[in-house]
Amino acid sequence: MVIRDDLIKRISSGEFAPGDALPGQRHLSEEYGVSLMTLRQALDELCGRGVVEQFPGKGTYVRAMPVPYSMGNLRSLADDLRAHGIEVRTRVLGHEIVAVPDDIAARSGIPAGDEVLRLERVRVVRGAPLIHQLSYLPQPFGSLLRGVDFEKHELYAVLAERAGAVAVQAEETISPVLMPERIGDLLGLPAGEPAMRSERITRDADRRTLVVDVAVLAGNSVVIRNIREVSGHQVSYAVGDVAGMSGAVGPRQG
Repeated sequence: MVIRDDLIKRISSGEFAPGDALPGQRHLSEEYGVSLMTLRQALDELCGRGVVEQFPGKGTYVRAMPVPYSMGNLRSLADDLRAHGIEVRTRVLGHEIVAVPDDIAARSGIPAGDEVLRLERVRVVRGAPLIHQLSYLPQPFGSLLRGVDFEKHELYAVLAERAGAVAVQAEETISPVLMPERIGDLLGLPAGEPAMRSERITRDADRRTLVVDVAVLAGNSVVIRNIREVSGHQVSYAVGDVAGMSGAVGPRQG
C-alpha cells in the first residue's frame, strides 16, 4: 500500500521519531487524498507491524522500528546502520589524551601508565540517543587522530586513512549491568534499570590493539539473535520492541 510504505519511509528518515505523534487522521487523509477508511486501513497495517501504536482519544504514535544489525563484519556501528538506510548521527562529548585506565590496560594489553586518546560519544538513531560509547586508542594512533572531528568522520575509516591501521579481528563481551546515572541522563533513561554493557577490543593483523570500546545501552530493548550454520555463525541485533522480539540496536562499535 502506497500510504503505508510512504509513512514507513518518513519514519525511517527521522521525519517522525520514536514517541512522536503522527498528524491527525483527517490531516493525513487530506494530505494523501484518500478517504478516512483507506487511511485507517494503512494505519492498522502499521500497527500490526509494530511500527506505530494507536491510543483511543490520543492519536497514533511512532514506535521504535526494527533495525537489522549484523556482527558478521568489522564495520562501524554507524556504517552498519547506514547500510540499511537508517539515519544515524554522532554527538562527541569528550576527546582528549589521558592515562589509560587500569582496568582497560589490564584487559587490552595496553601498557599501564601509557597515554591513550579517550573519545566519548553518543549515537543518535532516528533522532533518539541509543548508545553511550567510550573508545580508547593507544599510541601512536591516539596522537594521530587527536584533531579529528568524529561527528563527521567514523573512527575505523580514519584509522585506515591516517594511520594505515586496518581492523582484522575483534573480541566482544556483552554483560548485563544497571544503567549508571550519568549515562542514563545522557540517553534519557532512568538510572538503575536493566542495561547492557559491551566491551570490544579491536586488533590489526599484527595483533596490536587499535581500539578498546565500551558501550552501554538499555537492556530492556536489546535482543541478540545468533544464527548458527555449518560454515559458522552470525549474530545480529535490531532496534525495537523486545516483547515482540523485534530487537534493539546492538552495540557494534567504531
